[in-house]
Amino acid sequence: MNAQNDTKYVRKMFAGFLIPSLTASFWLSLSNIVDSLVIGQKMQENGLAAANLVLPIFMVFNVLDVGLATGGAMAYNKLLGEGKLKEARAHFTQIIVSGALISLFFTGCGLFLIRPVLWLLGVSPEQTAVYEMTRDYAQILLIAAPLFFLAMILYEFIRNDNGTVRATVGFVAGGVLDIVLNIVFVLVLEMGVQGAIYATVIGKAVSVLVYIGHFFGKNQILRFRFGKISARSVLRSFRIGFAASNQYVLQFIFLLTANQILIHAHGETGVAVFGLILNVSYVVLSLFEGTISAMQPLVTTFFGEHDRKAAREVLRRSFFTATFTTAALAAMAFIFAPQICGVFGLTDAVSVKYGSEGVRIFLFSAVIAGWNMLYAGYAQASGQEKWCFVLTVMRNLIVLLPCMLVCSLFGSLSVFWWMYLLNESISLLVTVCLMRVRKSALFAEDPDERILRTWISGENSDLAKATAETEAFCEQCEASMKQQYYVTLAVEETCAAIIQNAFEKQKIARSQSYIMITLIALPGGDFELHIRDNALLYNPFDEFTKKLANMDDTEGLNAIGILLVKKKSKSFFYRRYLGFNVLVITV
Repeated sequence: MNAQNDTKYVRKMFAGFLIPSLTASFWLSLSNIVDSLVIGQKMQENGLAAANLVLPIFMVFNVLDVGLATGGAMAYNKLLGEGKLKEARAHFTQIIVSGALISLFFTGCGLFLIRPVLWLLGVSPEQTAVYEMTRDYAQILLIAAPLFFLAMILYEFIRNDNGTVRATVGFVAGGVLDIVLNIVFVLVLEMGVQGAIYATVIGKAVSVLVYIGHFFGKNQILRFRFGKISARSVLRSFRIGFAASNQYVLQFIFLLTANQILIHAHGETGVAVFGLILNVSYVVLSLFEGTISAMQPLVTTFFGEHDRKAAREVLRRSFFTATFTTAALAAMAFIFAPQICGVFGLTDAVSVKYGSEGVRIFLFSAVIAGWNMLYAGYAQASGQEKWCFVLTVMRNLIVLLPCMLVCSLFGSLSVFWWMYLLNESISLLVTVCLMRVRKSALFAEDPDERILRTWISGENSDLAKATAETEAFCEQCEASMKQQYYVTLAVEETCAAIIQNAFEKQKIARSQSYIMITLIALPGGDFELHIRDNALLYNPFDEFTKKLANMDDTEGLNAIGILLVKKKSKSFFYRRYLGFNVLVITV
């Protein structure tokens, strides 16, 4: 196997996801903090405290919509990787319908159960100003729940449907509008916290409008396919997504507990500083979040192709990219911590002192927190959702709550924030120890005797070598003579078509053209063939079906081989994915 070409594929595919994912994640973090930022500027500590008290509602939303969206998109990507187009589209429709039904429950809570919701958030009518601000914000947020669910689900599915640019544009457009309208509604028109949440809702609506345009494109695969809703399928996807989204359940518990401790021990100042640190964490850790978002679809794809070496290469690149960028951003935030306090409306000397200390203590833990998040994300993408669940629960509950309670015993607001560094350090130590024990599950190689992986360039001599390796592999796997013939034919005819009608006609230099072949001997006796090439948009099945109409053309004669492959294959599937043509053929 050509290691240099292997790196080319991973590098190009990772880069194709990284920049859009980082951009979307960064703007998401900005849209998350803009409410607190603008409200803090206008209403100081009370406003910042109210924005922080509403955060648990966002956490509940994220548990469900991120779980459905992430798990559903992974299942969708896996089905496409296996060439199951109808099933993939049906699954997308099921996730959309499920998200709509769940979100309507929250709309009902906003309309009829707002007082019990405020009680659960820990705010009482005696705290008049904070109570009224929290009520106004929470009620509109709950009523608009369907919009939040739809935006998240569409974003994840479109991103996995080769629509990273549109997904990023939608995210950024909604985030920019959220920021602009926050300034207009809260600072200029003085609409208070209602203006902040209206800005967020309008931003989400604009994102959804951008996403909907994806369905009118020519080359996208994502479509609605209505049919019977499979609760088992939806729950399985949610279970996969919940391996990561359960962190929001744990954050919900953490936020409620921390808010109660702080508001009783340190009043509005403690809650306001806590809100400041949370907002800083959203921005700083957004680089790790974005990198993980770029990593997961690729790891899922490579695991579907049984290419764990490529999956680990993606993890390696993710680790170094996120570590260096996060460290740089954390260093800047450390230097300008007092100024950050001022931006969020903490201007008196005591608030600035406690706020600066809290932010700086948190920043010591930022990179370590990112490492914990990265390994949990890799476990989820590689199909080890139980392993991801263990890492997430350990970091966000089992270790965090004891660390928080111990630090709170000192009675000092400054000491309280050391819970972050203590929690992340202990969690990383336990993660490393557990990874050593479970290395076989998380990083084990696929059995080589059941997988053939080879590269060819645009030269026919390489093609002859690949077909010989394919024939030998089929014989090794005890395939019948007939099956050996058709599998070898699929490799030879498809790759020859790519070389002659893509590389040569598109004038791609032989030194720059390459095809990756992965052949998997499935347990049931079938062979699954994955072919990925770096030509421009090219589907040999469509190409040769058209040319067969002209039998005088020599290319029409060559089309017979492709049509024979098409006829004898149990399934075949093509898609353009991250700058590559991808074929999946089952023989």
